[in-house]
Amino acid sequence: MLTETSGRNAQDLAAELEGLRGVDWASVWEGPPQGGSSECRAWCERYGWEPQTADRNLVVVSRAGGRWSLESNGLWAPVDSLTHWAWRVEAADAVENPALLAHAAEQWPEFLRSAEGVLGQAAWSGPWDAADFPEPPERGFWPDRDYRIQTRTPYRMAYWTVGAHPGQAVIILDQSVSFATWTDDGPGTSDLQLTVNAPEGSRRRR
Repeated sequence: MLTETSGRNAQDLAAELEGLRGVDWASVWEGPPQGGSSECRAWCERYGWEPQTADRNLVVVSRAGGRWSLESNGLWAPVDSLTHWAWRVEAADAVENPALLAHAAEQWPEFLRSAEGVLGQAAWSGPWDAADFPEPPERGFWPDRDYRIQTRTPYRMAYWTVGAHPGQAVIILDQSVSFATWTDDGPGTSDLQLTVNAPEGSRRRR
């Protein structure tokens, strides 16, 4: 039987994105104050975030209940991106893999519509094999063409650019499908991840 293990849905994704309205991205990219300090807690409270960690990468829980990681290569600051796992489904047996692919295909447009309801129409959206699949505006925002064609990763993707320098953010919603899903060897999985990237020109170094 297919099992959705995240406990999240498309409406939850919209709530998470609504919670990002008004975020001072330039301040986020600069990074939070020292972990565990009252200044750090006050900084998080500006955005309704509850800090969960005090060193390396800051992990927070949002007002909408989602878990976010402020990625900083384990250095706390500056922050390069925020990541949030928006949805996950798992098969119990390899025989369920075709059904998992079908279920993932049904979920993608629902999550995309929810995101576009908050962010507006995506700058681009489509599957891994689309002829017009764009190159990333900066290296590392998503895999290059050779890797994508070889692995079908990301399987589906949409992205938006919001704000202006300093404080611009590139928001990416992508769906992945594990390698096992394409085989009869074992049960597969599919995930939806939301990533908010800081373009190099938006990062403020201390």
